Amino acid sequence: MSLYNYVETPNTNLVCCICRAPFTDPITTRTCTHTFCSECILRALTHSALCPIDRSPLSVNDLVDASPIVRSLVDELVVECPHLSEGCSHTSQRQAMPLHLRDECEYGEVGCLVDGCTEVMKRKDIPAHVEKAHADSEMHSGEEGQEEEGSISRTESEEHTCPHAGIGCPYTGPLKASEHLESCPYESLKGFFVMNTARMSLLTEQNMLLRHRVDTLESTVFTLRREMNAAKNALGPWFRSSYHGMGGYSVVGSEVAGATAGPSESGGGVDELSPYFPSEEVGLRHRASSSVSEGMYGGIVAPLDLGTTLEGTLVGLRESMVGLAAGVDSAGRRSEIALANETLRLGEEMMSVRAQMHGLRMQVHGMMMDRNAALREEGYGNFGMAGSITKL
Repeated sequence: MSLYNYVETPNTNLVCCICRAPFTDPITTRTCTHTFCSECILRALTHSALCPIDRSPLSVNDLVDASPIVRSLVDELVVECPHLSEGCSHTSQRQAMPLHLRDECEYGEVGCLVDGCTEVMKRKDIPAHVEKAHADSEMHSGEEGQEEEGSISRTESEEHTCPHAGIGCPYTGPLKASEHLESCPYESLKGFFVMNTARMSLLTEQNMLLRHRVDTLESTVFTLRREMNAAKNALGPWFRSSYHGMGGYSVVGSEVAGATAGPSESGGGVDELSPYFPSEEVGLRHRASSSVSEGMYGGIVAPLDLGTTLEGTLVGLRESMVGLAAGVDSAGRRSEIALANETLRLGEEMMSVRAQMHGLRMQVHGMMMDRNAALREEGYGNFGMAGSITKL
């Protein structure tokens, strides 16, 4: 994790999602292409073998060094000197800050230059310390002079490189940087190179953002293609008829082909937009099924109009359903009225049959009473005749 304070807010694409700071020694995963600080991801993998972003399986073997572009972007971020609170106002790119702390920062802690002295102090306090602690020692002064002479001779014998070596200056020689810069052709152009470096950094960052947007758009287009294919299959013939209403497939296909003319990476002569335009087989199958349906139910069901939109067809179907519901309701009411009338008629007929049955019963009862009376009278007559015979 970086301990620097950044002059400007870093781009969110250069921030580690674990430590929430710009990448330090960035590492990218091969499985899901996410980037982290090397220290952060190694510490995270000791707790869980999962990617901290999408929770996919991840191991140390899946980690590789990040792209040089990413490393350059984070190293070129402008940072403040860590000793800002003590008075150092120096700012530089992050990759140059260690050199500043080692060789230039007046507030960096260094050891005393005098042999045998183990004092550690800030670089700006060394002259005062030498003057105060070592000025009264002549021997030490002699040794210091010898050390200075030795350092001068070493400095003269050492080879120095130009500060502009990073932008193309090939100089390597005994002259110090300050002496070489007087004749260095890159010194007069350093302002241009600074502006050009900043411009290139900005363009590189924008290029990364645009690449990320392109990847996002490609995934969105893939999702839309899949959803459109599903919608095409669900709509069936109406998908085709809607294109016929706009001039047919041939016109649309030619316009798309003309707009997208150019080399194709897929190769093989395969049209990438073919899923958006159904083939002729769909129309042939629909026409065949329509002809069969018309032959079976042509006199009962009205033919389906594929010239309208799906919305118009659905509205027509709804109106048909409303009319059918009204017809069924009317037929039900008429059936109820007819059933009530038939019930009343049957009730009246049953009353008539009951009255007739009652009349027949009364007639049969009268006939039986007359027969019984006749039988009794006949019995009485036979009884009187028998008595007279006895008397005789």
